[in-house]
Amino acid sequence: MITIRPASARDEACIAGIIRASMLASYAHFLPAHQFQKILDMDRPAQVARENGPRFSVAEVDGVPAGAMLLKEDYVDHLWVRPEFMGQGVGSALLDHAVERAREAGFGRLTLDCLEKNVKALAFYRAKGFTVERAYVADNYLVGEDVRLLAKPL
Repeated sequence: MITIRPASARDEACIAGIIRASMLASYAHFLPAHQFQKILDMDRPAQVARENGPRFSVAEVDGVPAGAMLLKEDYVDHLWVRPEFMGQGVGSALLDHAVERAREAGFGRLTLDCLEKNVKALAFYRAKGFTVERAYVADNYLVGEDVRLLAKPL
């Protein structure tokens, strides 16, 4: 059974671990080695968890942390699932939770960004009703990577 709960300050290491495991399972397969190494060197997962930890939602499968999501108003800033839980509905449960929270807050749509090379994630978001709103090139820690802004009406 999948349950979604608000994160607490005590979840920082757990969230960083979820992000790290998910990145290793996905980004390492399509990012150039130098880009991926940069993410590891800066310990981006720990940075994200440290800066936003209590604002995340954590998905648990039978009490085991399986995924994490950061929703900022109508924007899904992060959605990560541990590899061993991929394909079991954890990502869908987190995204459904984001839709519910955004609707309750009065937003008319939900948005998120996805790397173009992350074809598995793009397919997932499209299956969940998201469409590409615009394309752009990242200028952050993934400088030069093609990104898609996706949106879904609520």
